[in-house]
Amino acid sequence: MNVLTDTPRIKMIHVRASNFFGGPEKQIVRHLMLVRSRGVVPLLCSFDERRRQTELVTRSRELGLTCVSVPCVNAYDPRQIFHLRSLFLAERPEIVCTHDYRSNLLTRLAKRGLGVRQVAFWRGTTRENLKVRLYHRMERLLLKAADHVVVVSEEQRDSLISSVALSEDRISVVPNAVDVESKRKEDTDERGSARDILASPQTESAVGSGPRKGERRGFLDRFSGKTLVATSGRLSPEKGHEHLIRAFARVIKDRPDVVLLIFGDGPQRGELVKLARTLGCSDFIHFLGFVPDFASLLERIDVFVLPSLSEGLPNVLLEAMAAARPVVATAVGGVPELVLNGATGLLVSPGNSEEMAGAIGRLLSDTELARRLGGSGQEAVRKSYSFERQCELLMSVYARFASGLSNHE
Repeated sequence: MNVLTDTPRIKMIHVRASNFFGGPEKQIVRHLMLVRSRGVVPLLCSFDERRRQTELVTRSRELGLTCVSVPCVNAYDPRQIFHLRSLFLAERPEIVCTHDYRSNLLTRLAKRGLGVRQVAFWRGTTRENLKVRLYHRMERLLLKAADHVVVVSEEQRDSLISSVALSEDRISVVPNAVDVESKRKEDTDERGSARDILASPQTESAVGSGPRKGERRGFLDRFSGKTLVATSGRLSPEKGHEHLIRAFARVIKDRPDVVLLIFGDGPQRGELVKLARTLGCSDFIHFLGFVPDFASLLERIDVFVLPSLSEGLPNVLLEAMAAARPVVATAVGGVPELVLNGATGLLVSPGNSEEMAGAIGRLLSDTELARRLGGSGQEAVRKSYSFERQCELLMSVYARFASGLSNHE
């Protein structure tokens, strides 16, 4: 394992098993960059399957974070437990933060008898397939064994209290965060700014069908003159894209100038493309694949829609609101805590395509309403969902378990 022996004493290790750099990974990396300025030296641990370094580790190292890659053949390699335990023995952390069901299980087994306190982060579940559903069911049980659990919404806290009987004092609500800027700045550093490293893959294989670095500005030029409705997310059942497509088939009856841009990829793509053809709206819907820096395109979007059937507190919704885009979102998970209906956006019932079509049409026809909701949404995000506020909330959680942080409270 590549542990830097001359690193200052580490009291906190964050463990994340992921070969993808999405919303949760951005939250983790940005938080670790901030926490360093508050008297903590964090170490980030991921898993190096078959000698392939994860994108999370690659980007984190470019940003100067100290990282460890646990070697393993696959996700079921039992040697991961030994390597994690060796890391804990070498670094003697007071806190280990885990960010998924795999790291929750491995950390629980590796820390036995070491006196390490575990803070587990829970961002919600998906229903992609039976295996994933079973993993998330197991994760809920593992959360009971953690010393403390961090969730992103009040709804998630209530869910854990009722479903796994976690006591309220063992759960903290720390929402996801986003940067809010009135105008996105161009990168001037040849090596790329911190935002660029966080936003854009440095390897071509991760780019997918979205724009490469340097091509983002003109990526939507082909839709010039059109009104753009957009959504972004993994194409899997819980994201509700089917209902958005059905809603859009209604929208274009009155607004043939509007196109729907669907960013993201996943197992439902073929099924969704077929649905658009069946409904006769495929000429108005464009599947644009995974885009690494969707936030850079938001200034060109007229309306953003989140059609999810289940959520925690989605990063993409925060990004859309931070860019002052008017939003239509389903009232699921922590979304109603962020989107106040008629004040910072429009809320609709999950799975109700007729209601969704009405809300989209309302924003398209009432430009003053769209402008007002976009501005108030941006201000709400600026006040309550900054990374600085998120960091302060998490530092208060850490202070419960780390003696070196006790003076933070």
